[in-house]
Order: sequence, then structure tokens, then C-alpha cells
Amino acid sequence: MAVRENSLNNVKTRPKMVERRKMRTIHKKMRDAMTREDVIAKSRIICEKLCQSDWYEDCSVIYGYYPLGNEVDCLPFLQQALHDGKQVALPRTMGNCQMEFCGISSLREVNMGRFQVMEPVGNCPVVQKEAAIVLVPGVVFDEEGNRYGYGKGYYDRYLAAFPELRPMALAYEHQVEKQLVVEPTDVPMECIYTENRILLKCSEQEESNIAQREWKRKGEVAG
Repeated sequence: MAVRENSLNNVKTRPKMVERRKMRTIHKKMRDAMTREDVIAKSRIICEKLCQSDWYEDCSVIYGYYPLGNEVDCLPFLQQALHDGKQVALPRTMGNCQMEFCGISSLREVNMGRFQVMEPVGNCPVVQKEAAIVLVPGVVFDEEGNRYGYGKGYYDRYLAAFPELRPMALAYEHQVEKQLVVEPTDVPMECIYTENRILLKCSEQEESNIAQREWKRKGEVAG
């Protein structure tokens, strides 16, 4: 009985933590339930939006990630970025929930790191580029740009240390909630790309520009 009472007291005194944990659990299950075909199809749409984004042509450095499980697969986009001569970097985790981004010249320059995530091999150089684009995975997001990761705070710490970076989240539409319970240490995203829309600062103009470029591309193909 004492254990039960203690548990109830913990729920009362730590409501934010309980709510955040509950939200993560719900959305992990939803994402894990996706078929591989669904992941590939929706990831392809998101990658196409990234390639058509206003910032893509002018950016020189892109911090990406190697997808874990059913996370949005940004590897096709990163492959295109390498082909277009852009510098691509992937995260390497370290102790104390810290990480660094290391440049790669090929998506094959990775091996298994912490948490069963593929990371850059040991000789890949550390990259620190102000105002670089950072593609950010996550478990759940909200329409104000807030994000829950896996709870360790790797991205929040890194983005807080380099505030000039431009975090762009990649998510499936079902990962976006109306509003999340947030903490002061949670770093919001500049944009969130889903298969259905683009949320936040660049939303309406960005989607309009993408639609115009897609219309022009289809016209050129038809011609």
C-alpha cells in the first residue's frame, strides 16, 4: 500500500514529467506500428520538400541524422545534398548526453554507435558551422515547434550551445500534436516538415514556393 501511495504522490508532484512520458509512449507505439512501405512513401515526400525548400540552394552545410527504426528517413535527401556538393555531417554521441557533428563524404562512412544508431566513423572531422541547417528527428512535436526526443536531451543541449543553427524537424503528420507541455530547456524548431505540410516560421510562403516550383517542374516535363 505504501508503494502505491508513493507512486500517487509522485504523479501529483511531477505532473509534467508524467504527461511527457505518456505522450512519448503513445507516439512511439504509433510510429513503431507503421509499415515499411508507409515509412518509405512518407519519407520520400518529406525529402522532396526539403530539396525544394527556399534555403536548400544557398545552404552549404547540412547536419543530418541516420534514421533509427521508423524515424523519417532523410538519407535520400542527404545523398542528394552530397551529390550537389554540400557538406553533410551526422551526429556522434559522447558522454554526459553530449554530441558533436562530424563531416562525411559518403553515407557509408558510418558504424554502429550508442543506442544502436549509425554514427560517423572515428576519422570523420568534427564540423562546427554557424547558421547551418540541422535536420532533427523526434518522437512527438506540436504546432508551436516544440519537440520531445527520447528524453536524454542531446539535441536540446547541442542547439542551446549553438543558437545560430537552424533546426528543422522531420516528422510524420501523426506525430504533431496541437500543444505539448514544455520545459525551459526544450529548444523549439524553426520549421517542421511532414508529408502533409510545413509548420512554423516559413510555413505559408515556403509551401507556396514549393508548390510553384513543383508546378513549373511538371510543366517542363510535360513540355
